[in-house]
Amino acid sequence: MRALLRIADAIDAFVAAMGKLAAALLLALVALVAWNVVSRYVIGGTPVAMQELEWHLLAPIALLGIPALLQQNGHVRVDMAYEKMPPRVQQALDLFSMIVGMVVAVLIIKYSFGFLMSSYSLREGSPDPGGLPLRYAVKALIPVGFAIFGLQCFALAVRHAAALFQRQP
Repeated sequence: MRALLRIADAIDAFVAAMGKLAAALLLALVALVAWNVVSRYVIGGTPVAMQELEWHLLAPIALLGIPALLQQNGHVRVDMAYEKMPPRVQQALDLFSMIVGMVVAVLIIKYSFGFLMSSYSLREGSPDPGGLPLRYAVKALIPVGFAIFGLQCFALAVRHAAALFQRQP
């Protein structure tokens, strides 16, 4: 179990770094939106590429930020019943939830891969004149983001299993 906990620590460090990257991208997105709004009123418009860049930034923010939020226990949970449960039942429920999270991550990776490969084979870009190329690169973030989410679920599952199966005094 100690080896698994060390792996969980490494995953946590990686996910924390991805969370910091998501936070930096969020600051870039805020600056970009502000620039787009100001330029719309000062210059009379913004390039299509700059508008598309907003959602190109939003994808990694969400897909990298969600595992970091899960790691920090910042996700939404219905605590009305959960807080009244005994600690071992809470650990078992959390372990079950992380296993379900890993299954969901694997399924999304599996089904998004065809979507990504289709986009890549077409060398999909923006259909708008002046838009951004490489739309498939943004779509590649779907399996990557869910792989990170699955890793974080695994790390939390290890921690919940360790807490659940530890010897009681």
